[in-house]
Amino acid sequence: MPQPTTVDLYIACAGADRIDRLRLDTATGGLEATGQSWPAPGIRTSAYDGDRSLYYAGQSTSPGSIQVLQRDDAGALTTVATAEVPDKCVNVSLAPHGSAIFSASYHGHSVFGLPLDADGIPNPPAVAGDAPGEKAHSVVVAPDGQHAYVASLGDDVVVAYAVEGARLVEVSRHRSPEGAGPRHLRFSSGGDVLYVLHEMTGLVLVYRRDLASGALRQMQAIDSVPESLELKPGWARDAQSPWPGLDRVWCADLHLTGEGRFLYTTERSTSTINGFAVDDQGTLSLLGTWETEKQPRGAAIVAGVDAEYFLVAGEASDSVTAHQLDRTTGELSVTGRAPTGAGPLWIEPATR
Repeated sequence: MPQPTTVDLYIACAGADRIDRLRLDTATGGLEATGQSWPAPGIRTSAYDGDRSLYYAGQSTSPGSIQVLQRDDAGALTTVATAEVPDKCVNVSLAPHGSAIFSASYHGHSVFGLPLDADGIPNPPAVAGDAPGEKAHSVVVAPDGQHAYVASLGDDVVVAYAVEGARLVEVSRHRSPEGAGPRHLRFSSGGDVLYVLHEMTGLVLVYRRDLASGALRQMQAIDSVPESLELKPGWARDAQSPWPGLDRVWCADLHLTGEGRFLYTTERSTSTINGFAVDDQGTLSLLGTWETEKQPRGAAIVAGVDAEYFLVAGEASDSVTAHQLDRTTGELSVTGRAPTGAGPLWIEPATR
């Protein structure tokens, strides 16, 4: 019988300053800790270039840095370059075709680009950054590579930029409700719909993107936190502090399935996942809520042999859980769990 297909998952373990490798069995949804790890001081986030088999570790060091590791056929990583960047990294995003990598700095309130050479290796110096607003929490490049978008959690704004190599040129700003805290961004596969999750209220804003100008037009505002969770709006807080308390909204990540039919968000105060059905226009309707790892910070979706899996890292449980999703209903069921190093923040599948 043929062996089941497996996918390597690389976990950014901030508490351990390292990258852990897990293995997902995409036939059964089982998860296995391989016992392999690689040093990555200050790691918070990552991106993977499947064409070049390069893993980019965004590191919240002083000054900030991006470590580049080459993945071999056995799944092992070897550092090939480290580039200094102006501010601590909390989120990184590769431009299509790997010509540049962009980083958002929560602490530096900035976003900047780092040129990459033909082999995907940084070609410093980094391009001078822009100031999108307080607490720049994430950056995402549209699938066509023409525009990038940055969520400023502190100023409640999403900023649209034209991409010019490794340089970003602001083209428009789009306001969120005051105190909502835009955090993470995801595009539909066609790049015409952008989803924005807000940390402090659980709001998801759904935007239609103008492919030519990059401007956004709001289509929908929907709450990802159902009343049954009995949460009040929160505010930005440190992951190690109980203040302002677990009765407050504290959303983290969101992901779309490969076919774009379902979207899932994570909520850290209640350690839950909230799921939505996506219609033909890209708008959402709430499906349900499922328990997951304690303080679920980072997540990822991986397509399997006959199923898709929603993977969630528990920042406070030091583990990752695999949830199989029903492709008809969007329901989730647990299929596997594996331990990681302390404080797992980000899951990077070696698939793209």
